[in-house]
Amino acid sequence: MNKILVTAKINPDLDGTSCTLAYSDLLKQFGKDADGLITGSPQSEVKFFIEKRHIQIPTRSDEVSNEWNQIILVDASSTKGMPKTVKAAKVIELIDHRPGEPEKEFPQAKIQNELVGAAATLIVEKFIQANKKPQIDHAKLLYGAIYHNSLNFIATNTSQRDKDAAKYLETNYGFSEEIIREMFNYATHEIENDIKKALKDDAKEIGNDMKIGAYQIIVWGREVVTNSKSIIESSVNELTTELGLKWSFVNVIELESKQSHIFTHPKGEEILSKALNSKFKNNWSTLPAILRKQIIPKVTSYISSQN
Repeated sequence: MNKILVTAKINPDLDGTSCTLAYSDLLKQFGKDADGLITGSPQSEVKFFIEKRHIQIPTRSDEVSNEWNQIILVDASSTKGMPKTVKAAKVIELIDHRPGEPEKEFPQAKIQNELVGAAATLIVEKFIQANKKPQIDHAKLLYGAIYHNSLNFIATNTSQRDKDAAKYLETNYGFSEEIIREMFNYATHEIENDIKKALKDDAKEIGNDMKIGAYQIIVWGREVVTNSKSIIESSVNELTTELGLKWSFVNVIELESKQSHIFTHPKGEEILSKALNSKFKNNWSTLPAILRKQIIPKVTSYISSQN
């Protein structure tokens, strides 16, 4: 029998974590020999479920293993940022929710890449279609992931399918939005405690010849931006140097006012102002809440148009 690994990127967010654990369990319910692997450190919103909801999330260090001969990627569209164990040739399936062309890197894989707010929504739909239910702890993670990835349903990438999936979980498990507010408050405090770590754990890199750092943190209120602006700036600058990047930007999403506060280096100001049609002052710009996954295609498209 084929041994299957289900995994997301290193240091996965709640969406990647929930999809990894729930989808591997669904495969097991169908008699598959599948493991869900979480590599690296859980992000702040994942820690909430570990510490406050006492959900066990097994993690392991990033080491190469030949334990699995087939791989399924969730909440991911490429091998960039994936555990060392992931080899493109072994990938048989991919489930994601962002613009991209994963078929180029994984021509043999079954690909489901649909533009909904959360990959967790796609996993919930798979359970519904199979007439099966996720474990209670996995259901909690999926529920949190849908709200976290859709920014409490204010993000422009939110779909009715996301709302329907959340409603399904509320109806079948008795969940309420109270847990969501607790999750966002907990994550905000975790980020405040170590902003640089929060940025580094969720770092993304775009571009080939000119590598650009793309960071994002999601907080509830404005206090992080108001009180920690200099720390955010210095953390982005330090990470840019440490990772050998040309320039970087950070997207600080503030849910209470439904805004994104974007900081970048002077090198990035011109590109971001044109790509996002926004104005910067002292390297900062404020605009309606937007996700990093929505910013990146705009940036890469603008850069391509200038070459």
